[in-house]
Amino acid sequence: TLARSFAERMRVRLGQPLVLENRGGAASNIGMEHAARAPADGYTLVINADNVAFFPHLYQRLPYDLFRDFAPISYLAATPMVVASNPSVPARSLDELIALARRRPDQMNFASAGQGTPHHLAWELFQREAGIRITQVEYRGNGPAMTDVIAGHASLGIFSLGAAQPQFAAGTLRPLAVLSPTRARTAPDIPTTAEFGLPGARMALRFLLMAPAATPREIVDMLNTATRDVLSEPDLATALSRSGFDVGLSTPEEAAEELRAEYTRWEPILRDLGIRLG
Repeated sequence: TLARSFAERMRVRLGQPLVLENRGGAASNIGMEHAARAPADGYTLVINADNVAFFPHLYQRLPYDLFRDFAPISYLAATPMVVASNPSVPARSLDELIALARRRPDQMNFASAGQGTPHHLAWELFQREAGIRITQVEYRGNGPAMTDVIAGHASLGIFSLGAAQPQFAAGTLRPLAVLSPTRARTAPDIPTTAEFGLPGARMALRFLLMAPAATPREIVDMLNTATRDVLSEPDLATALSRSGFDVGLSTPEEAAEELRAEYTRWEPILRDLGIRLG
């Protein structure tokens, strides 16, 4: 949703055709590797969430080095993650869900977007904070996971607010809490995990634009300026807000600092969770 809206405006702003290539798989590592190996000429860019900063702590081997192979251009927008259930689950709030999970530990399951994804790590944080364990069922991405929660084949999931809001409006998913210290501006009626006494269960998808590391600085600056111009258009900001996104821009230096801060924040969290992937 974010990439399509952004790319269309950038196409007009730059006077260049833009092709969106969705290279999913391996928790986004396939797309990241492709972008890292692309020519550093400004013609290949990548949009990803900055949760990629915890991958060096999570994976024993990565086909790229986040800080060596990429030049951050700007943050774009963010959307919080939200715990959601199929409406048939007999829990209408997060505290009711936690109580139910403790009474019936084997009667619910969680649809995961795959090992190592932000959705998976958000769930691990939530379980740790809540003191519960629910069986994880892995899917090949967020879309299939959400589809099976809607269909009732899985009880629960953690999704981005932007992806889940249409399902909340349709009544096919029930929102229980956003994983955030404060309520989302785009969904103020959904309580936060902090309100249920789980302040450590926080996760958002904060998307940024990056280029291969050797991209000339003048191109990075030009793309940063174009990004700021495009995302400052009021109608685009309003459209993204309706989809659950808050626009948040940065300089290339600020983006690099934020990415490094996420790397540092996640090191003790993943060590405490004891999660390490191949």
